[in-house]
Amino acid sequence: MLSFETVEEVCESKSITLVVHPAIRRAVKGYEESFYIGLRCFLKGETNGLYFLPLESGGYERLQFSQRSSPGGHPILRVDPVAAGGLRRIRGD
Repeated sequence: MLSFETVEEVCESKSITLVVHPAIRRAVKGYEESFYIGLRCFLKGETNGLYFLPLESGGYERLQFSQRSSPGGHPILRVDPVAAGGLRRIRGD
């Protein structure tokens, strides 16, 4: 099974820093393979960058991949909830 560390290593090998909130990182556990496939397809320009993260409480939370640059010009790939209360739902608050 693919681990989140492997996903990060793939990003690092492409000189991209992956920025993910710790709560999202924990929630992705067990779904790393589908997360990785979504991330890869986004980086290839094959998708709109949405990932549907299943929640323990039922349902899902939409996450959005977005590419940015650091102030120094280094590529960054951010993963953020689409909905305003998404992070709270992911944490189970």
